[in-house]
Amino acid sequence: MPKLNEEHIASLERFGIFLNRQSDAFTNAHAILSETASTELFSEIKALTGAPTDAVAASVYLRRHGFFMTGLFHMLSKFNLLFTGKLEDVSLFIENGTIQFTIPPNSFEDVHDRHGTVRFILEQYGHPVVEYMSKLAHVSKLILWENVWGYVLWMYSMLLNEDCSAAQSDLDFLVEDETWKPHMRRSPFKQYLQNEEPLAAMANYKRTTCCLLKELPDTEKCPYCPLNRI
Repeated sequence: MPKLNEEHIASLERFGIFLNRQSDAFTNAHAILSETASTELFSEIKALTGAPTDAVAASVYLRRHGFFMTGLFHMLSKFNLLFTGKLEDVSLFIENGTIQFTIPPNSFEDVHDRHGTVRFILEQYGHPVVEYMSKLAHVSKLILWENVWGYVLWMYSMLLNEDCSAAQSDLDFLVEDETWKPHMRRSPFKQYLQNEEPLAAMANYKRTTCCLLKELPDTEKCPYCPLNRI
């Protein structure tokens, strides 16, 4: 099992993922897929942000969870490393007014099957959370997945500009429809690209769904919100 070095740790922390901060945690990513812990999570988010509804709170959380997932994809593409922990190994804590994540350091493996690793990240950390939050808060899965996509697109655009050799192939697999089955018939990431190349899509970034953050107190629509085009 590979030992994480300072560059790996700095990369994780860039995405709000820390090591050995479990003592600061108030829940974990598996527990929030239950009524009691999800109610506590939404209460924390409402207190932090003023989110008026569960739908807005769910969207706020998926932006943070999407940042976490993007960090895992970054570890895959840049360092060829996979976090193999379970959802219950991903703990949540609050620092600097936002939700952060903490994981055990001894849960990474070298990657030998890139496509299998992409599927693992989606299956282990993506689909269960998105599907539960969507049903619980009555918010579209497309909204929640686009919260993840915004960070994924930004991260891969960064790696493509750095000429990271694995970035293009990993991203190509992420936008394939088959990668998302049986949970979804089509790749939402492909839908969000709207036939643009990733670097072009990032340069002229726009969403296809509203993330609901305009419902937060004293918050206007994002400049890339589709409602601005109506």
